[in-house]
Amino acid sequence: MPWVILLMIVAFAFVFYVLVYASVTAQIQAIKSGTIPAPAGGAAQFDEALRMLRPDRVQSFGSGLVNGLGSIMLIVFAASHVGTEFGWGTLRTLLAHGAGRGAFLASKAVSLALFALMFVIAGSVASVAASFAVSGIAGYDLSGLDVGAVANAAGRGVYTFLPFMALATVIALWSRSAGAGIAAGLVVYFAEGLVAGILVSLNRDFATIVNYGLSRNVASVTRQTVVNTGGDATNAASTLPDPGQAALVLAIYAVVFVAIAYWRLRTRDITLS
Repeated sequence: MPWVILLMIVAFAFVFYVLVYASVTAQIQAIKSGTIPAPAGGAAQFDEALRMLRPDRVQSFGSGLVNGLGSIMLIVFAASHVGTEFGWGTLRTLLAHGAGRGAFLASKAVSLALFALMFVIAGSVASVAASFAVSGIAGYDLSGLDVGAVANAAGRGVYTFLPFMALATVIALWSRSAGAGIAAGLVVYFAEGLVAGILVSLNRDFATIVNYGLSRNVASVTRQTVVNTGGDATNAASTLPDPGQAALVLAIYAVVFVAIAYWRLRTRDITLS
């Protein structure tokens, strides 16, 4: 699974860049030929979409792609990384040979964090390569790559993955099932963000409550790497928590989830694993 996930994010990066370029250029050609009518906003929106593919925008477009897909893929990986130990019966064998439960969980946590870092590095490098490849084919300006900004976006992405991975881990450990960890982790990831967005759109006062959830704090930590393209995006960002507060809240979530996992592992009867 680790190699498959790494290969998938590299492939996805290239595929998304090529698809966006092919789709936008096809629409531009169709408008010029009169096949489809020009949009109300004119061709400016198409030009902006193509500019997002250039190397100087990797920290927004490419990193956003990697971070968005990474949350889903790493939830699956984290739950499988722990849950399969019960299905295979390897946890019982490990502990019977002298491995401590705390050491077992610590090794899982460290390996998950390292894999998240590898994932983001692979995805970021692939995004940069895809940007240069597509820009070169299209004849765009290849200058302006900000390595520091890309690295900053990658670091923020890894940080925001950790609480979701910890959540998937504790659910998989509690249920002794990788499937349960994957399902519950993905439900929380999608549903919590959707509900938070609906509540804030109905009444901005709800932001005070939902800003202590996962999704809005993730958005706050990563928002500095995203280029706002309109007033709505700016207004939505204004209700997000302070980035420093968001980072602290995410750290607390990750620590709490790991602590629950450790407590449950210590109290679990491993003869049932």
